[in-house]
Amino acid sequence: MTLALVPARTDTARAGGPLVPCDLLGSVRIPASELHTAVRAGASRTLLDYLFPPCDDRGTRLGRGAPYYQPRTALRTSTALATTLEVLDRTVPGQTPRLRHALLDNLHNLAAAGSYALWHDLTDRPARPDDPGPAALDRLLEAATTTAAALHGQAAEPGQLAIAPPDLDVLAAVTSGWRAFRELDNHTKIEDELRFLAEHVLGPRPEITSMLAPLYGSLSLALTARALLPTLLGRPLQVHLIRLGFHDQGTVTYHEANGTVRQHATAPAPYREQLATAANATTVLVVDDNVGYGHTLRSARTLVEQLGGRALTRSVESAWLLYHRSGRHDIADAADLPSLRPNLHHSIQTRLVGHLTRGDAAAYTHDPAHHARGTLHQQMKDSFDLALSTGTWSNGQLAAMRAELAHAASWTEPPAPSPPIPAAA
Repeated sequence: MTLALVPARTDTARAGGPLVPCDLLGSVRIPASELHTAVRAGASRTLLDYLFPPCDDRGTRLGRGAPYYQPRTALRTSTALATTLEVLDRTVPGQTPRLRHALLDNLHNLAAAGSYALWHDLTDRPARPDDPGPAALDRLLEAATTTAAALHGQAAEPGQLAIAPPDLDVLAAVTSGWRAFRELDNHTKIEDELRFLAEHVLGPRPEITSMLAPLYGSLSLALTARALLPTLLGRPLQVHLIRLGFHDQGTVTYHEANGTVRQHATAPAPYREQLATAANATTVLVVDDNVGYGHTLRSARTLVEQLGGRALTRSVESAWLLYHRSGRHDIADAADLPSLRPNLHHSIQTRLVGHLTRGDAAAYTHDPAHHARGTLHQQMKDSFDLALSTGTWSNGQLAAMRAELAHAASWTEPPAPSPPIPAAA
């Protein structure tokens, strides 16, 4: 199995659909009644208490707690999570939807975090003969894809959800590359984005048969795309990954002195070869979680062009605030299809995750970020007005923004909270 070669799945109940409501980060609220039902069905109270912290006096639990953001420590819960899902699906099917979502969410997170840690390790340390790492990476990516598919309503065999014990042993030896969170880790937002891509980007462009996602922020998006997009499009789609980023990966040298991208710094060798084959003489859709100054998207474009292809670039969120801070800010050359979504500022995401890693679910629940005024759709209208006022966007880019704005009328994502105002110099 490789991540790149993706046939459309035919054993699914649906390709996406209504999800359990998620908050700003992507966590769900689990009512006490579902916890009681699960425990009566045989679920471990100890496991549920460990994973899901109480957040009010009614016994409601958060679907993400400290273990979610400490994946290396929580790896060994993978089997218990999958077993609990089997118990619920067998004994109380359909009675614990939010708890079921939270269990799958935690399973997906473990497989995704482990995949990236091993990707990071095998990129910086080429595999040795008889190294179990490459095969483990393939299986981890498959598990992360399967759990993403299940989160979006696709059928999965219980044995496909947990990380295999031998792969847990491989991950135990990986000491670097473990990240606390992915910037884009909200499955409501991910499904909205993939449906937009299917209807307005990939559907009208059948010549695009490959998608490329920079890690780590876009990993869940890419894995879910692998599960959903072939079904939504009715045709195969290859999904490729590269480690590439500048805001959070300052220790990695991605460019040669002449400005070209050092491809060997982006992926383990087999995955580099797959991308090189797929990109040559084709158009590749590059989707990044967020565009601020555009360095990642420009470098991804450079890499695709080095491989003989053409890149069409897209951001899932855009830092429109930067246009207010500097009249010279311009990313029209970096993001061919910039989203009108304002970005969730990294300082706010870090603060929210900090509440959970400290075990302060009350502070998380009452954080003002969850109570931003207005609607996401109005924020996107404001972004579009700003884009019009700059005069830097082409007619084609503005047309894509209008299409996204119309599509977003049905989205249920919460509004983005305002980022902090920088101190005066």
